[in-house]
Parts: sequence; C-alpha cells; structure tokens
Amino acid sequence: MALAWRNLSQSKLRTVLTTIGVIIGVGAIITMVSLGLGLQKNIVNNALSRLDVYTRITVIGVSADELLAANEKQSDSDDTSVDDPGDTGSAAKSLPIIDDKAIARMQEISGVKYVVPQMSFVSFTRFNNRTRRVNIGGAPTTIPDYDAFDNLLAGTKFSSDDAQEAILTEDGLNLFNTDQVSPFGPGAGPRRVGARGGRRTIFPAAKTEEERQRDASQVIGKELVLLTLKSGVQPASLVTPQSNPLNDENDLSNDPRFERHVFKIVGVKNSVGAQVINLAGNAQVFIPMKQAKHYRESTRDTMAQMTQALAGDPGYPAAEVRVIDPSQVQPVEEKLRGMGFRAFSITNAIDAIRLIFLIINGSLALIGGIALLVASFGISNTMIMSIRERTREIGIMKAIGGSDGEIMKIFFVEASFIGLSGGVFGVVGGWTIDAIANFVVNKWVIASTTSIQFFSIPWYLWGGAITFAVFVSLIAAIYPAFRAAKVDPIKALRHE
Repeated sequence: MALAWRNLSQSKLRTVLTTIGVIIGVGAIITMVSLGLGLQKNIVNNALSRLDVYTRITVIGVSADELLAANEKQSDSDDTSVDDPGDTGSAAKSLPIIDDKAIARMQEISGVKYVVPQMSFVSFTRFNNRTRRVNIGGAPTTIPDYDAFDNLLAGTKFSSDDAQEAILTEDGLNLFNTDQVSPFGPGAGPRRVGARGGRRTIFPAAKTEEERQRDASQVIGKELVLLTLKSGVQPASLVTPQSNPLNDENDLSNDPRFERHVFKIVGVKNSVGAQVINLAGNAQVFIPMKQAKHYRESTRDTMAQMTQALAGDPGYPAAEVRVIDPSQVQPVEEKLRGMGFRAFSITNAIDAIRLIFLIINGSLALIGGIALLVASFGISNTMIMSIRERTREIGIMKAIGGSDGEIMKIFFVEASFIGLSGGVFGVVGGWTIDAIANFVVNKWVIASTTSIQFFSIPWYLWGGAITFAVFVSLIAAIYPAFRAAKVDPIKALRHE
C-alpha cells in the first residue's frame, strides 16, 4: 500500500487529472439521482402524506349485478326459479357482502383502528328558503378517533347518534346560497349559464379565510329540513297540481305530500384541501349514522326496491378501514383479501409511482455512469503509462522474487486509491452543487417562505456512488495489472 501511494505521488499532475475524471462522474451521478429522489420524496412522502391516506384501506362491496348473476347461477344448479321468494338472495351468502356482521369482523383484525361503512343517499333538502337535491352522508359518532370532522370552519361534531343534527360542507352551504346550480349536479365545479352571443362560465368568487369562517358561523343553530314522502303517497300523485314547494311560504308545513324532518345545523366542514377519498360520495350534508340508515330506507327509490326483491340486500357499497400506522396497511389489506373482500389502498398507487421514479432514477444514474465510464479509460491510460515508466522497477521486483499476484496487487491498490478519493470528493461536490441549486431555486425562482428540498442524498446513494467508483476503477485496472504481471524481468532489466 505504501509503495502504491508513493507511485501515485511521483506523478501528481497525472493522478490529479485522472481523479478529477472520477469526481466528475460521481458528482454527475449524485446530482442527477438526488434530484429524482428529491422529487419522489416531495411527491410521495410529503405531498401524499398530507392527504392522510397512508393509513386508509378502501373495501368495495358487492354490486346488484353480481348478486343477480350469483342467484341465477345457483338457481340453475338447483333447478329452481329465481323468482322463488324462499331462495331470493341465498347466493349472497357466498359473496363478500359488507354488512354489519362483516364490519364487526373487520374491526377484529389486528392493527385496525376503526371501520366506517359507506352510508349515503340523495334527498331533497330545504334550507335558506331554497330546496335542493343533495347528497347526504352518514357519519359515526361512537368512534372517538374519527377525524373526518376535525377540520371544521365553525361549530362542533354531533352530540349523539340519535341527535337530529347536521353538518354542512362549504360546497353544501354554497349550494343553498345561490340560485345558479350546475346542470351536472351539486359540487360539479364552474357553472355555465346562458349569455347574449353564447355561453359564459361563472366561477365561485374567492373568499378570504375570515369571510369563510364568518359565513359558516352564521348558519350554526339554524334548521335544515329533509323532505320525504308521507306514508301511502304514490309517486304518480305528485304530478297533481298543488302548491309549488320551491315557493311555498309556509315551508311545506301544510303540504299533504311531504313529511318534514328538521335537523339542527351544528357545524360546517372545510371543503378546501379536503380528503381525496370521500366514502360518503361527495356528500354536501352529513347526519349521524343511525339517522342516515333510517332515512336511506325511507328514500329508497323503485329501482333499489326491485334490486333488493330480485337479488337480496347487497349491504353497504364500500367501507373505510383505518389502521393504526402505515406499517399495518399491507398485512391488514392481505387479511381483508383473505376474507374474500376487495380491498385496495393508496399504497397500491404509490407502488406504481415508485416504479416510475425507479425508472427515472435509473436513467439519470445511467447518464452519470457514462461520465464515470469515460473516467475509467483515463484510469487505464494512467496505469498503462505507469507501466512504461516503471518497467525496470517491475523487472527488479520480479527478479528478487516478486510474484505476478503481488505486482497486480500494486496496480489494483493504486486504482482503488484513485476511485476512493474520486468517489469521496465527487460526493462532496455533488452535495455542494445540490445545496447551491436548492438555495437558488428557493430564493429567486419560487420565492416561497417555506424551503423545499428538491434534492435528497440518502446514505445508500453516496455510499453506493463511492463503492461504484472504486469498482469501476478496479475494472479499469485489470488490463494494466495483467500487462504489468506479464513483463519479462530480463527484458525489463535491460530497459532504459
């Protein structure tokens, strides 16, 4: 080792220039791959983690078509009629229906924090002298850790599961505060309305945080009325000319067709930056789960009644399973699938995103590796030039008993010195470039008060880069080392 270091020191300029080639290659790898890793970290770990979806698993229930197909298959095998009332829905026992018993089984899985079934329905609702068709979702009140209503603009959560209370979202509140509704339904985004010479798009006016909180506070304690048909009223009778409910000044109190179910507004939910996954089907109004189950049955339409008569009760369409920590997502998801349920989580999509970034990082590393490959030719050239200059010295070492292996070892040690020093300085150089670029972008490009780390240099990146540099250097030294070992000592001693 001392001999190798001495040999490198004798040709300082050549050694430094060769090492610079390795530094450039390693620095290129560090800079480019760290950029890819930084983007991956910002998108996957930071941006998606703010959505609070890492601990959530969605379980999909059985559809009515699947129940019908299963019943028909069973009726064919049993040679019975599908219209047999005693056999209706019997095939459902073999399908993973999400009912209350299934919810209880999911709750017993180790690592599960809570399970919330999807409960939503569409109903006509009256508030602020306007009647709108809105999506109403059910929310649990017996789960202390349920965090869907942690981000309230105003008000509080439900007091109990039996309470006639409601929580509006900002979208729901805006729906009752305007006479212009989207033809695509509530919450469908910008509305297009007629205008002379064509159509124009109306976007909701932006509000400050104080204005949003003020508007939300003003509706707390007010009444919201859910409308249902009175018992015995047939849908055909609704076409009979009667008072118009949209303009009824007495708020439908004397209308014989409808029943009024009064809910007290106790909170307004923030719709800005809301969760991506909303199992309540983009609900504009939330009521306690027990109330939602009752009113969903009372508002069940004709097709839903026919579905239950022909196929049986399909149960809940979906359920949200929340685990204790992200490490429990995979094992809980596997257990749910083992129980026959169709379960998926954001980790499935994240795996695909990680695969994309793996390809990107691999491509960036390949570009940097080309620079290191070019540097390897410089190492080989340095070693070959060293052989020509030290031919007599090599001959003397072999004449006094030096073996071919010992001669090769000297050259491999010299190459490893070049690779190690080039790798270390390349990592330092890459880190310096990343720090400067990150500062410039944050300071003058995005000009944000929050510093964003666009580059990431984990230990395996800089450790792998140094190891790769040493490996490439050793590969580059193979030919010169073998050539040095094959030097004829007699000819070498005569070499001038």
